[in-house]
Amino acid sequence: MPADHEVRQISIEAIDTAGRRRPVNEAGVAALMADIKARGLRVPIEVAKVKESGRFRLVSGLHRLTAFRDLGRETIPAFVVSGNLLELRRDELLENLTRNELSKLERAQFLAELKRVHLEMHPEAGRGGDRRSEEFQIANMADRSWAATAIARTGWTLRTLERAVAIGERLDESVADELRGTAIEDNQKELEALCRFGPTVQRRVAGLIAAGKARSVAAAHRVLSNVAAPEAEDPDDKALKRLLDAWN
Repeated sequence: MPADHEVRQISIEAIDTAGRRRPVNEAGVAALMADIKARGLRVPIEVAKVKESGRFRLVSGLHRLTAFRDLGRETIPAFVVSGNLLELRRDELLENLTRNELSKLERAQFLAELKRVHLEMHPEAGRGGDRRSEEFQIANMADRSWAATAIARTGWTLRTLERAVAIGERLDESVADELRGTAIEDNQKELEALCRFGPTVQRRVAGLIAAGKARSVAAAHRVLSNVAAPEAEDPDDKALKRLLDAWN
């Protein structure tokens, strides 16, 4: 992705951040603010100019931008990169995927969107292919395909990518928002279990987990299904009931 070699001071008010999946981590922003006060901004953010409006779209550096905004700064050092919107989004997703602090949920969402963006850029890549082995698949992928690029950036296996993408594609977006900060946000098996249900059940299960009324998908589903086994009826009570029925 071509970029200006010169760092430019960009007005913070001219930078748009809409449509970003990952929310800001307040603790991370606070730490950045302290570091910026002490040493300044060591790594400029990246933005792309939107020709139609003359404004800028953030490509990378949301936490740095937020820290500058919270410090009351009016401008921020930035590289201006060029490319179409899909290319910029692809590179933004790849940059986010290299972060070690991603939860399993965030990783799944980023990979699913990376695949979607790649298929928009290369429609021919969605026609299927040979699935004989992981090595064969990687060797025969189109140049800079979503999976080959993600593997090169992260070192993950193709199977890891496939499992994560399945979660990202099947999990309802409102459910993902509900699960942030819960115990299962970073639990692959629980997320996969939740994806077996449709959107309506997903939302109900996520609601119970977020409210602290269930600690797992299975427990939440039991609550919804009311599957608790009824207590065994006392034999004496059954005999008394038969007697009363006969008397009546």
